[in-house]
Amino acid sequence: MKLGEKLQNRRELALALKKHPQSVTKWAAAGMPVAEPGRKGKPSLYSLTKVRAWLKAREETAKKAGPLDPLQERAQKDKMQAALVEQTLRVRAGKLLPADEVERVWAKEITGVKSIVLAWPQTSTAKVHRAAIQDGEAGVERALHDLGRDLLRELADPERKVKQLRERRRSKKAPAKKGKSPRRSKKT
Repeated sequence: MKLGEKLQNRRELALALKKHPQSVTKWAAAGMPVAEPGRKGKPSLYSLTKVRAWLKAREETAKKAGPLDPLQERAQKDKMQAALVEQTLRVRAGKLLPADEVERVWAKEITGVKSIVLAWPQTSTAKVHRAAIQDGEAGVERALHDLGRDLLRELADPERKVKQLRERRRSKKAPAKKGKSPRRSKKT
């Protein structure tokens, strides 16, 4: 940007370059330099010098790539279509899952693991205490080793159900009261 150069908004820049304002918007999305990003009620401002340099560099890059080869472009399109078909078939076969579903299941899994790990001290205290009284330091070490292996085995079990684990942990913490069931709020 030249010293003292007036920055221009989208409309002014389009007029200076003899282009449509929508072209300026597309260029900005494609990485054209913005001198001052717009804010609420204020438009983005551009340096005409920097924009011209960017456009020139863009044109030179396009020229270096050379003219489009229809056969090469067709081959690339066919390759992409084949990849899309393969992906669609893998989704139908159940080998690919939607990202939102994976994220939802993963979040439940993390919650289940967290509840197991956080409940571990309460469920292990008696065993460690008993080992300390009976066998001293060696007994505590053995008990912690066994408890750690049990915890890892439980977490590694592929058949483990997060919901069942949560219910099992809840039942160990507090017995359910007879005659009363917890109220559930309606989701809207």
